[in-house]
Amino acid sequence: MTEEDAKAAEKLWMKLGKRRAHLDAECTADEVEQEAAWCQEAMRNVLDATAEKIRICANLKRWWNADIRERRKAVGRKKRRRRNSEEAAKAKAELQKSIRQSKRKMWTEYMQNQRGAEVWRAARYANPRAGMTVEALTDREGKHANTSQEKEEMLRREPFPPNDDDQYYELPPAGRAHTRVTEQAVE
Repeated sequence: MTEEDAKAAEKLWMKLGKRRAHLDAECTADEVEQEAAWCQEAMRNVLDATAEKIRICANLKRWWNADIRERRKAVGRKKRRRRNSEEAAKAKAELQKSIRQSKRKMWTEYMQNQRGAEVWRAARYANPRAGMTVEALTDREGKHANTSQEKEEMLRREPFPPNDDDQYYELPPAGRAHTRVTEQAVE
């Protein structure tokens, strides 16, 4: 939203909110539910009226910029002329290069703004193992792991076996490790 859109949205929200009664400490759960539903509907109306709608889909190309648009037009012109396929190939290669640069720039900016657990969520998208083919793993019990998730669980389970609550562990007999070490004992 632009600054003007934000001010218009704030003005519209204030206008809609003046008509509503404010909740107090004695309100019922139904009143709170109704107020929440009204807030959601009013917010949708305000944003529809003031903000530009952004369509999110698989083909969304937020990384497109003016340079990429111009290069796409140049590739189209060269293909339509069909005079020199070398020029068309060169224009297409330049387009692909600018697309890669723009995507890389967008991704690095996105990663710089991530904090805490968001970094790990983003790392799933950058994980190079997704397309990797690795043969099945077999653990000590003879179970096979084929998918990457099964392999990951198996690799975690081997060094850190799960603790079964019904297993009984005997403590070793008490030793003398708690006694004080003296110079005579070391000698």
